[in-house]
Amino acid sequence: MHYKNIRKSTGWIYNILVPFVHLEYLMLFRKLFIYNKKGIPSDKPVLIAANHPTAFIDPLFFCFSFDPPVYNMTRGDIFRKPFYRYLMEQCNMFPVYRQRDGYESRDRNDGVFEYCEKKMLDGVAVNIFVEGEHHLDKRVLRLQKGIARIAFGTYEKHHLKELQIIPVGCNYATGDLARDEAKVNVGEPIFVKDYWEAYQANPNGAILQLCTDIRDNLLELCYHIEDPEDDGLADNLLELWRNDHPAKVLPIEERTNGRFLQEKALLNGLNAMQAEPKKNLRSRTSAYFETLSKSGISDEVLMRSGQGSWLWFLFLVIGFVPFLVGHILSWPFITLASNIARSKVKKREFRTSVLMGVTFVGSIILYMLLIPVAIFISWKFVLIFVLLYPFLCGFSVVWSERLRLWKGARKALKHPARANLLQLRKAVQYESTLGIA
Repeated sequence: MHYKNIRKSTGWIYNILVPFVHLEYLMLFRKLFIYNKKGIPSDKPVLIAANHPTAFIDPLFFCFSFDPPVYNMTRGDIFRKPFYRYLMEQCNMFPVYRQRDGYESRDRNDGVFEYCEKKMLDGVAVNIFVEGEHHLDKRVLRLQKGIARIAFGTYEKHHLKELQIIPVGCNYATGDLARDEAKVNVGEPIFVKDYWEAYQANPNGAILQLCTDIRDNLLELCYHIEDPEDDGLADNLLELWRNDHPAKVLPIEERTNGRFLQEKALLNGLNAMQAEPKKNLRSRTSAYFETLSKSGISDEVLMRSGQGSWLWFLFLVIGFVPFLVGHILSWPFITLASNIARSKVKKREFRTSVLMGVTFVGSIILYMLLIPVAIFISWKFVLIFVLLYPFLCGFSVVWSERLRLWKGARKALKHPARANLLQLRKAVQYESTLGIA
């Protein structure tokens, strides 16, 4: 990753941590798909219009994925205390004040809008989560009008012909678990100048049209399930499809949207399905997954029997020692993060943010504690530790995942209900073929 324009950022914490956050994501996620990541220009005024599935995972994606520094709009209540305000500002975050957060007036947002204008004039990207809230539902909500007001207000003052709004869609397989699969899609720019004549004639109408066009673009870049009652069925169908079409293990990060488009087509087919075929498919799918649960195995290990091969067992044997070292180094932070996420975090949208944040901060603290000791012992030990620590911790996570898959696949191969499960799965696929054309 080349951070050639990171010097444009005024946040010193942002400048230091962004490359390390990128490394953290390569361990947190099993697979990253970032499509058209160069679609965010570094020499033009840019507003990013994004959906917002998670609390902090999405904005951090933008920070390390795009070349120009990204400034993220964040809810204003986090900025109430001076210390937290300073930390957030140094991480390139700025507040928006909403009535739902206890603010009676939006007058102070005038200053926020001026802040956005200045940043765009400085040649950095300003990100606004246009739905106004974070949620893990696989759908695009109605957009808030703030981004249109900022865009037209900036254009009116400065007449920036290149001022553009770029829609970005964030998509996750689960969104609240480690070793997830993420897909970030950058869309085509929407130029504000194309709406200026309409805005002069009818400001409210132009704002509404711009927001409509942004949402239409996001609908092409994001998962979207029209009926909330189909959420569970959609997740099950996506799981079946992914296990029939496993992603390549390496490289972890790919710059393609082919996999997303295939999943998107599946969801579009579900949205278009008639009521009766959908009812039958839901019934078949529920029966299959309930039987899986009672059997104590997952669809992934049932369909990917190769995960239980002796080659993978050999990998587990050879990799045991580096796993053990990495596990010992990372165990305190992973355990603490898991306990906090399980006992303190009530909203799913915050779980992966907590997992990442605790392990990341914990790793930094460990560096700070051990490096002085290492310097006292030997500078060579410092170099070895710095180079190997991230690799060992990441490898311990991968090794644990591979052990789980190996044991699950071995169990599935020998399970007495295997034939019945495969028959039930075949019936689901048949119903799916009938209903989703």
